[in-house]
Amino acid sequence: MKRNTIAAAFILAGTILVGSLSGCMPSNASNVTKSNAVAANAATSGQPKLSPAQRAQKRDELRKQVEAVLTPEQVKQLDSKIKGGEKMRKALNELNLSAEQKTQVKGILKAAYPRSQNGQSGAKAK
Repeated sequence: MKRNTIAAAFILAGTILVGSLSGCMPSNASNVTKSNAVAANAATSGQPKLSPAQRAQKRDELRKQVEAVLTPEQVKQLDSKIKGGEKMRKALNELNLSAEQKTQVKGILKAAYPRSQNGQSGAKAK
């Protein structure tokens, strides 16, 4: 009798454990829905997919526009931060930009990465 009680307890505990774990894991159906939503957003955003070479060219043009707003010392700081592996936005946030420079840089970034009209955004400007 004692063995039956212990076995039943283990089966019950195992069932609860498996049920709670499967409840925490995302189902495949939700992953498919998310990937379809991402694809739909990309298709409706109005911005064509760029090749890696085109993205690199766009980044270079954007960097030149931003550097035109910065002082020579800020350009050196930005270069060293980017060469150190930081993303441009983070590096710009760490520079001591004046209010006017911040406004100009924000305008450049918004023009380069515009938000679509349905509220979706490719990149968020700070």
